Amino acid sequence: MMTGRTLILSVLPLVLAGCLDFGEDEETTTPTVKQVARCRAKMYLKKSMKLTPLGLRLEGSGIDDAIWFKFRTDVAGPAETFDTSVVDVTGFREATAVLGEVKGLKWWDVKGKRLLGGQVSLPKARFMNVGMQKTDDGWLVYIMWHET
Repeated sequence: MMTGRTLILSVLPLVLAGCLDFGEDEETTTPTVKQVARCRAKMYLKKSMKLTPLGLRLEGSGIDDAIWFKFRTDVAGPAETFDTSVVDVTGFREATAVLGEVKGLKWWDVKGKRLLGGQVSLPKARFMNVGMQKTDDGWLVYIMWHET
């Protein structure tokens, strides 16, 4: 004889299996306009800033999304890169351990680099680790954004 409790427990795995499809993972060295727009919004990048995307990895298949985004820009510095009403760039420091490397992600070439940046708390329990490398014509920017 099946009780109400047994029925709920036997149906629960079927319900959970149907609910665990959160999204898809993506990886590219040529992000689309739509992918770049998503990064601009989530990472509070200035809309007026010109950037050249160099790589994007989205882990969207879990409960919490994570995005790695690398781009080049010709702005003067962090204050011209981010919406500073949300992203506090005054605490950025130069360090080698700002971002971790990601196995198998060749374009995410942060290992051993001294980068200007730090961890930023964002609205809605989101965070990003930022690393910026000065170049002759602007900045190379690495951002690892994630939800909690």
